[in-house]
Amino acid sequence: MRLLVISDIHGNMHALDAVINSAENYDRVIFVGDSVDYGPNPGEVVDWLRENADIIVMGNHDNAVAWGVDCRCGEKTHELSVYTRENISLKLLHEDQINYLREMPLRKVIEIDGLKLYIVHGSPRVPLYGYVYPDLPDNELSNLLIEKSSYGVAKKIKSDFIILGHTHIPMIRRINNSMIVNPGSVGQPRDVDTRASFAILNTEKRSFEIQRVKYPIDEVISRIKELNLDKKYEKWIIALLKTADVDQALRIISS
Repeated sequence: MRLLVISDIHGNMHALDAVINSAENYDRVIFVGDSVDYGPNPGEVVDWLRENADIIVMGNHDNAVAWGVDCRCGEKTHELSVYTRENISLKLLHEDQINYLREMPLRKVIEIDGLKLYIVHGSPRVPLYGYVYPDLPDNELSNLLIEKSSYGVAKKIKSDFIILGHTHIPMIRRINNSMIVNPGSVGQPRDVDTRASFAILNTEKRSFEIQRVKYPIDEVISRIKELNLDKKYEKWIIALLKTADVDQALRIISS
């Protein structure tokens, strides 16, 4: 079975369309959280997920829009996150779409074709907010792969694949008998590669292949400009799309 694994779409329907067209011949869709904020088409993204995603988990931005709480994202993009949530996501989404976000689970543990998959947006230890970066030392990475119950009981995750999102950076790492993987971001890449990032998990080959595809960034920018946002935040969103680099985008808006 070929599983299309996508994460961090962030209201970018143009990028999602490019991924769908590029992936082809997939059997199921796994969504690893963050459908909204930043991008100009949150409603279209949510509707596509409702109709097409087979397995979903909630991201911190989904949670923020669903329940009116802070997203607790990285300090460098937090201000932009708050602005786009209030001025794009909450203005454009309908109540039924927000209700869909509220129904997203924090994690999913499933078995497909004999493979055990543990799926969470952040980390098993901190499902919504834990960052698992590709360059973490093994001991730090292992520490984040422990699930704590509401009673404080710690449990090591034992799965063939532990599928994460949140960092917007693709990753494939092996720890003990598990593959720790992240498909990267569909709509807001932040690894200095502006192409949409996704992955195909092949259950027969037991492989996780990260793929990239170009999408019409200029069309997304045109849509953003139609929203009549504050010019500072409009420039910021556009800089992120054009650079896929948080620090470079900050330099652009400061110049």
